Amino acid sequence: MPKDPLEKVKHLHADAATTRPGGRTARTGEAVMEATLAELSEVGYAALRIDSVAERAGVNKTTIYRRWGDKAGLVATAFIERQSTAAPPRDTGNLRGDLMALLREMRRVLRTPWITALLSELGPRSAESGGVREVLDKIWPERFRESRTIFVRAMERGELPADASPDFLLEAASGPLYFRWLMLGRPLSDAYLEKTADFVINGARAGLTDTDTGSGS
Repeated sequence: MPKDPLEKVKHLHADAATTRPGGRTARTGEAVMEATLAELSEVGYAALRIDSVAERAGVNKTTIYRRWGDKAGLVATAFIERQSTAAPPRDTGNLRGDLMALLREMRRVLRTPWITALLSELGPRSAESGGVREVLDKIWPERFRESRTIFVRAMERGELPADASPDFLLEAASGPLYFRWLMLGRPLSDAYLEKTADFVINGARAGLTDTDTGSGS
């Protein structure tokens, strides 16, 4: 069976567990993560070079290769480390409050320079981006499952029809933000988030589900 792509980045978590806080290993890991994200923000994924990260972090490049393997492993680890602290979706007591909180969190993430650079460049799978995409494929599904709970809660509270599709509603809510920010380069104002939330909620209450979208052209 193919090796789990997460295996090559699990060791950073092991470092944190087996070294004392503030120890040299932990400091090195933090310096490299910060340097990786800084380089990613400035030059993007394709142009990112291990040599530049090492120089910025003040470490030997062999240290990076030994601990993170390659560029894909390095960037994927940085993503995991920085995104592992994300809070689960808030329960405000009603769907609109939950959805607005989720959309604001999505906006915060999208506004992060290194995330914008990474998402803008990945595009279709390729030899260059395949390593990172494989690891992100392990992360996104879990985030997706967490985020969809706001619609599951709404169905349980009777705010949405029993046959509503949490998966489709999450896609309908998040898709406009990604397209507007990454493709059009337009701002994600509070007013835009509110219009998006109301559009999705009203559509859901009107009975729109993923089965209504059709599968053909």
